[in-house]
Amino acid sequence: MKRSEHAPAGRGAIPGFRAVIMAGGQGQRFWPLSTPDRPKQFLDLGRSGRTLIQQTYDRVLPLAGSPANVYVATARKYVGLVCEQLPDVPVENLLVEPTSRDSAPAIALACLTIAQRHGDVVTGFFSSDHRIGEGFHDAIRTAARVAAETNGLVTVGITPTRPATGYGYIEAGETVGPAHRVRRFVEKPSARTAEAYLAAGGYLWNAGIFVWRVHAVLAELDRHAPDLMVPLRDAFERGKVADVFPALPRISIDYALMERTDRAYVVPGSFEWDDIGDWVALERLVENDGTNTVVGRHVGRDASGNIVYTEDDGDVVVTLGVHDLVIVKRGHALLLVHKDRVQEIKDLLADERLKELLNEPVARG
Repeated sequence: MKRSEHAPAGRGAIPGFRAVIMAGGQGQRFWPLSTPDRPKQFLDLGRSGRTLIQQTYDRVLPLAGSPANVYVATARKYVGLVCEQLPDVPVENLLVEPTSRDSAPAIALACLTIAQRHGDVVTGFFSSDHRIGEGFHDAIRTAARVAAETNGLVTVGITPTRPATGYGYIEAGETVGPAHRVRRFVEKPSARTAEAYLAAGGYLWNAGIFVWRVHAVLAELDRHAPDLMVPLRDAFERGKVADVFPALPRISIDYALMERTDRAYVVPGSFEWDDIGDWVALERLVENDGTNTVVGRHVGRDASGNIVYTEDDGDVVVTLGVHDLVIVKRGHALLLVHKDRVQEIKDLLADERLKELLNEPVARG
């Protein structure tokens, strides 16, 4: 289905704006549905008819005004999936990372490319796998205006609705128009600390949404991350990025820049937001049947608080006397885990025996 069937481009577009969709992650905590060959951003988890990356594209296109103003940063092995799912995005707008080095190298490369092609334009960076509600466009327009007027590095922070421990927080400082200077970024807190943040006010969830002039962010990266920028700039100018990219520091944009710069601003966003970080997020993504969260076919008795997901419409899951489990069936793989331990799925995938079993050919009778 073409993007134009969902939300026409050009309505309320930000003049000169470029949007970059970050789509290089592997989504390991959504195994077995999310795999290294087809990670979660390319999946339709809630069976809405649009994958997560397609939903992201649907959101940012009205701001960018045209597919020509939308870029996608992704890994080489996902280029085919991006072209398949976002056919309107020009192939030259795919910013292909030679290897995964976390978000700072990917963002730096994107900004160098956009600056070379378009000059000092305001550009937004958006994760490809988040759930976002009404009010997003207004927040991004505000962030773009702040970035243009202050030459600052603007992030959008989400007004907390619960004492979440799975997100980082931003402490807002001095008010500057519709934004605040960032006082500090804080790591994922304990439950007690998260409750204190919620009670105190002035703390926002770090949503990983960034808006800035590309020259401004490149100058700050030059200042705070020379070990990244010196080799990358040199290689970019010589057309040899692929030669140096694997040796660049593996570091996030938060650690490389946002926690170090004195030019960070935050625009509060009151829209619904979820990073869909693991299977428990499915409870917030799809409707609960009153007892369990189910995508697929399920019959339960004396079973509650479970998350059940089947990929094959022919599969039926039956639960009896079990509670607070995640049950996921995909192909020949079945995951059973307590909801309290879903964060450990990523570590489990490093188990050598599991790798052997997953790579073994399946005998068919």
